[in-house]
Amino acid sequence: MASDKTIFERAATNVQPLDDPHEKKRQEEKMRFMDRIAKAALASILSSWLYFAYTFKCILNARAAGLSGTPLRVAWLSFAMQLGHAIPAGTPHLLALSAMGKAKQQPLLRLVGDICPSVDIYITYCGEDLDVLMDTVRAAAAVDYPKDRFRVIILDDSVSTEVETEIKKLASVFKNVYYTTRGSRPKTHAKAGNLNHGLNYVSTLPGGASDLVAVLDVDMIPTQHWLRALVPHILMDSKVALANPPQRQYNIPDGDPLAQSMDILFEVMEPSKNATNSAWCCGTGFVVRRDALDEIGGVPEESINEDILTSFYLTAAGWKIVYVHEDVQWGLVPATITAHLKQHKRMCAGLISTGAVAQSARARKMTPEEKYGALFPAFAFATSVIFNSVNLFVMPFLLMTGQPLVAYASQSQLQRISLLFLIKFLAIFSYNLLATRSANYHINLLGVAIGWVVPFQLVTILRFALSILTSGGVPLFTPSGMVDIRSTKTFASRMKVALWDDGFIIHVAIIASLFASVAASTNSALQAASKDGLWTQLFIRAAWPPIFLIWSTYFTDCWKPLSYSLNPPAPLKRETLIDRDPVSQLAYPNRHATDQIRVRPSQTVAIVKIAYCIGACAIAVFSR
Repeated sequence: MASDKTIFERAATNVQPLDDPHEKKRQEEKMRFMDRIAKAALASILSSWLYFAYTFKCILNARAAGLSGTPLRVAWLSFAMQLGHAIPAGTPHLLALSAMGKAKQQPLLRLVGDICPSVDIYITYCGEDLDVLMDTVRAAAAVDYPKDRFRVIILDDSVSTEVETEIKKLASVFKNVYYTTRGSRPKTHAKAGNLNHGLNYVSTLPGGASDLVAVLDVDMIPTQHWLRALVPHILMDSKVALANPPQRQYNIPDGDPLAQSMDILFEVMEPSKNATNSAWCCGTGFVVRRDALDEIGGVPEESINEDILTSFYLTAAGWKIVYVHEDVQWGLVPATITAHLKQHKRMCAGLISTGAVAQSARARKMTPEEKYGALFPAFAFATSVIFNSVNLFVMPFLLMTGQPLVAYASQSQLQRISLLFLIKFLAIFSYNLLATRSANYHINLLGVAIGWVVPFQLVTILRFALSILTSGGVPLFTPSGMVDIRSTKTFASRMKVALWDDGFIIHVAIIASLFASVAASTNSALQAASKDGLWTQLFIRAAWPPIFLIWSTYFTDCWKPLSYSLNPPAPLKRETLIDRDPVSQLAYPNRHATDQIRVRPSQTVAIVKIAYCIGACAIAVFSR
């Protein structure tokens, strides 16, 4: 498989646009939505800062009119909490805004014929279910691509004799399937180290390294047209190093109770990043030039988020990354809340650890702008977790004061504040509605409802920071031991696992404190009702829409893991989600598993909150 210097030019002549009217219409629709989302993002940003500027002015006016002491401090704290909530929530809006006027989709292409660059397909394995691995290997070995132009290499970090035996059996059928392991020595650098072992291993095979490298996670079943869909994007532009597709999952439970769908990333954020030439490698299903990887020294090992660092180093070296908006792989989400939480902790640790690139040997070769590009995601994510954590724990104290949460010097000022918030809210709602529509209605109308993981993310960040300060090194991710809630049989044992082993006792405490503080705020409104009327006193306290949205979101988000633990959904049996050929044993997700409507979350609670905010603000604006 020695590289042929002319193979890319020869193969490029066989690239054709995909002749599919349905897909063409879908692409055009996506571009229209990207432009609308960018405009909605601009409106939400402008209206938000107008609201905050006027609210700030009103607090100063109220202080000049005599507001002081605890009421003034509460007004400032309420303002700070709203701002702290808006800053991280507005990050996706800034990303969408950066793509305004630049909306583009990679054209859907196909490489036809047998003149194709060679590809090494790597599948990383580290002790996952054997049947999951074998389904991925079979599908990878059976892709529609000339059989003498690709190899499938299983990189086994578990050193499993069972896996080795099964792969060698399969290799008697598919002659281009290979098995290798780093051995039983302690593993270093996780997936990145395993991939780099694979990059070195192929030099021992006949023909040496291939022209291209493709990577699949162990659970990601590729479609048969996977390579023929992605390779053309590299062939048609000599500066494109990597083509990255979305990740789809076929075992998300009905209604997606834990918000496991990643459509907000792959339907909204990645298209925006692609429009600004800043798309990321997302870890699986991608195809990359071997010479580009060699140029950056292989897969970066400084972080467990090797995919993001690969993106940084490739772009720093002058290469481009493109996002191909086509479904070419289907994988699995964690099947339990325990595994889901572990995944969130790992993602958190990985994203924060990308900041370590600033201390790495490679960083010396990076410009300040490139270092900033590597550090910003870690900084933005950490800031978001910290802001949300502070709000989560301070909110009960704010409400418990019983003081008005908005300061104003006159009734007309309260009406204008309410009007500006209503405009801001409608602008943000328009953005969320467009994003939700673009994401096949797979996200909540008020944003992705994963606030319940914030306490765990905060602990992960603090542990990471402590490890850096005490040892000076970047820690590897080692999730704490947790017990699968479904392994318990009685209600009492299930609650013990949920509250103590999984740590959801903190969510009980948050819900209880929010309930008590809202009650205290309501009681204060009842006692002050003779001043401006009961409705006004309720409205400016716990029912103040900007604060109501925050505390009610924390309440419903913290209820999610408890509800799941009380009544966990029945596990979806994987065999019922795939169609398997009885002879070849090839398996692909079936129509029910990939049904886009099945996994849409309920929007009932979100609609109630939206109706309240619009109605309450409208009453305040038009009341005399």
